[in-house]
Amino acid sequence: MIKRNNLVFALLVLMLSLNLLGCEKEDKVSSLNNQKVENIKLSKGDKDDFVNMGLYFYEKSSSKKSEVAKEPRIINKEEVLAEFVMDELIKGPSPESKLSPILPKETKVLYVSVKDKVAYVNLSLEARSIDSKDQELACIKGIVYSLTNLGYVDKVKILINSKNADTLAGNYSISKPLGRDDVKLLK
Repeated sequence: MIKRNNLVFALLVLMLSLNLLGCEKEDKVSSLNNQKVENIKLSKGDKDDFVNMGLYFYEKSSSKKSEVAKEPRIINKEEVLAEFVMDELIKGPSPESKLSPILPKETKVLYVSVKDKVAYVNLSLEARSIDSKDQELACIKGIVYSLTNLGYVDKVKILINSKNADTLAGNYSISKPLGRDDVKLLK
């Protein structure tokens, strides 16, 4: 009986020490973020649109040189995919293609959000470095057509450097959200 109790005690100590050693580290801010994540109440339909995941960042205050700690995040699947589409447009066509890029390579996507079937695309100032009226129209069409291929986007609102813009390069209005039919009317 004593041997059994000692064995159970030793197993408990071993499990506890392994648990403490193998634990993911979370800083105090991350713990607060985790509480916020748990407090967010999403309707059943909305929950399918989000991924709850942990991102790992360098923890300077750790005594170990390369320690990381987890910070929880809720990520909107639709926005991630829309941002990926924009990144691919900036990357340009494949090297084997005879197509030309629609955006300057220096362009950065500052953010993409999707609300009420409208994708809000915020681009850096470099997006305005377009050479011609034809290229400007091709750029607007490319962005709108590519994003409206996603089933949950009907229109696209292009922002430049976090501000509303009347035009991308001086020729076509982007002051309102544009759908496929709107783009067809641009001349």
